Amino acid sequence: MHAIQAQNLSKTYRQPFKPPVEALRDVSFTVNEGEMVGLIGPNGAGKSTLMRLLLGFLPSDTGTVTLFEESPESLRARSFIGYQADTQFRSKNVTVRSFLLLHAELMGISDAEEHMRQLLRTFELQDAYHRTLTALSKGMRQKLELVLAFLGSPKLVFLDEPTAALDPPSVFVLRDFLAERKKHGITVMFSSHHLAEVESICDRVIFIGNGTVIDDSPMKDIGPGHLERLFRKNLGKEGASS
Repeated sequence: MHAIQAQNLSKTYRQPFKPPVEALRDVSFTVNEGEMVGLIGPNGAGKSTLMRLLLGFLPSDTGTVTLFEESPESLRARSFIGYQADTQFRSKNVTVRSFLLLHAELMGISDAEEHMRQLLRTFELQDAYHRTLTALSKGMRQKLELVLAFLGSPKLVFLDEPTAALDPPSVFVLRDFLAERKKHGITVMFSSHHLAEVESICDRVIFIGNGTVIDDSPMKDIGPGHLERLFRKNLGKEGASS
């Protein structure tokens, strides 16, 4: 089954007294259940817009999205989606425990406390359980977002720059965790500028440039440095040694 099916997605931003900005143009692709797919491209290529359309946060001008044959806006789709955003939560009063318990209650998770503690241990945040959100470092807050994304054992997870604020040991933990979740059939779309991490984690890579899909390639049997070469080629900067 297709975990994600995007057909002919286009999106143009329009604001008064400003020229329209075409963010996406006729984007189509599918992601199979159990795949880990990297989404790469230069700044302003349309990656964030695409992610928001897939999640149902933005309406497209044209085209359709289905997640396991459900509309992304449907309650059923919301029940099996996990999302790690690039905006970090802050509060002087809310603790990590209260923050996660609130989300667990909204999601209807039974035995939430043990489930939360297990995820916090995985991402080495167990000592932060009773700390407030503002007492966490930037890297710890990003790990908390990852805990939130996997709360409730979703079958489809969207990760937006998940390693941006992580130190190398935490990146290794995330990589091992994703490899373990993949054995259980989870589907992941992973947007990142860290090409080496995308190469090590993903089964397949979709390259977005100027609002369109420029390349869609499997990572199997591809050596190190492939994504850098792909980047250089599609930016018109391929060197003589390529």
